[in-house]
Amino acid sequence: MSLPANILCLGAAHFDRTMQCLNPFVPAASNPVKTLHRKPGGVGRNIAVHLRLLGCHVGMATAVGQDGDGAQIVQALSEMGIDTRLLDRLPGQHTPGYTAILNTDGDLALGLMDAQTYDCLTIEHFQSRLEQLQKWNWWIADANLPADTLRWLSRNKGSTPLCAATVSPSKAERWKDSIGDVDLLITNRIESEVLTGLQVSSKEDALQAARALHAKGTPSVIITLGAQGVLSLHHGEAAFWPPVPTRLVDANGAGDAFFAGFSAASAAHPGDFDAAIAQGLALASLTAETHGTTVWDLNVQTVKDRAKQAVKQTI
Repeated sequence: MSLPANILCLGAAHFDRTMQCLNPFVPAASNPVKTLHRKPGGVGRNIAVHLRLLGCHVGMATAVGQDGDGAQIVQALSEMGIDTRLLDRLPGQHTPGYTAILNTDGDLALGLMDAQTYDCLTIEHFQSRLEQLQKWNWWIADANLPADTLRWLSRNKGSTPLCAATVSPSKAERWKDSIGDVDLLITNRIESEVLTGLQVSSKEDALQAARALHAKGTPSVIITLGAQGVLSLHHGEAAFWPPVPTRLVDANGAGDAFFAGFSAASAAHPGDFDAAIAQGLALASLTAETHGTTVWDLNVQTVKDRAKQAVKQTI
């Protein structure tokens, strides 16, 4: 039996808040709202939590403020058994957060992202911690980190596999100068367009984009296509994977869940790329069948059973 993977997640850990207007949204005015939920979020944090639920040894490297939100984030991760020694509470900073204001129909009226504290995760911040970083067998970094920091990580990883998470179209650009130095890139259709300048509207387009990224030096590229499935290019071998059967409840968080499922399997069994994709698809499917971004009652055997339904189509 293989030992649990040791994976360090570098990136966002904050609170997401969602409020809904009680009356039609009016710009530049006070709008009465009701709070729908307030819950932990952030790509790095979401991936770390599912990795831990899958039994991995997980660390979280990020920054929060010396405020109540920061204290709650550190406490919640620590209680799960996630190593927070590289999670710094910075004086004079406040914990990042995303606030979504929905109109009366439930559509987004206004989104507010306060991420300035992540700008403190500079090269200088991590330089003094490089020895601690190198104690982890795998790194997963998300594009909430500054571009210079991502570049520095990609060039100081040594033999440690580095997996890149693109986060969003606006932040994906931060990986552009580092893409040839990462070992694995997982991105979605729109973010792959940002990285390549190519239009991606079909699996054929996705293959072209994956080959363009592969040509820049990334040995393994995965482009997720939502309900269409997943396109993979691994050391020159291309494949398409339809989604596994899913009773859709809430697709939010499925992309981060795919990343976690794939990374856990790939770190534990580095030579079995196909099995890692199957586990990624399985965890994404289970997450899409759950309200929220996390399958808290996750059962590893259930993931394995769902992964058996994954089908590889070589192209």
